[in-house]
Amino acid sequence: MQETVLNTLIYKYNPYARFLVVLYIVGMFIVYLLLCDIIPAYILWMALCIWAIPLVYAGISKKTVFNFRSLDSRLLTLSTSFIKVGKERYPIKDISIELHINAYDGFIYRIRREGLLTPQATHGNNNTLLFTYKGVTYDNEFHLSNYASYTTMCKLVDQWRAAGVRITVKETFTREFVSKQYERMNRSKRKY
Repeated sequence: MQETVLNTLIYKYNPYARFLVVLYIVGMFIVYLLLCDIIPAYILWMALCIWAIPLVYAGISKKTVFNFRSLDSRLLTLSTSFIKVGKERYPIKDISIELHINAYDGFIYRIRREGLLTPQATHGNNNTLLFTYKGVTYDNEFHLSNYASYTTMCKLVDQWRAAGVRITVKETFTREFVSKQYERMNRSKRKY
């Protein structure tokens, strides 16, 4: 029987992001103070609004220099017999796992807002794996890139449970709901 394996990216804290945000905001106000006597106020306020667009974009986008998280150079490998973070390997039989599965990249679901169903898309980056090995807890936020990686993750969870691994799983969406949404999305794509 072939072993189920999922290779994925993990995130790390970006130590420079907060510094860059503060530096950017301070720079905006220094320019404003230096130019407030020379240029009319309405032009300066318009310039400040335009200058703030990169900060707003950084808040809603997946990857910018202002994000507090960045991709780690190490890979996370999840298997039925081990978890590997970079070059460190941890046997499944010796660890306890807490897993938070949000969704995969591109998962579209609908939320009812003001009487209308509004589609929402996920980026696949809010999935968390906490595991304890020899008294030390490791925290990894990982990326699920597509529906196949999501189903592989679910298969691994089932295999870990069957093997008697101490595991706690919290899912934002039920597996049935994710499958139905995936089928609905593929059905609408086939129509075109």
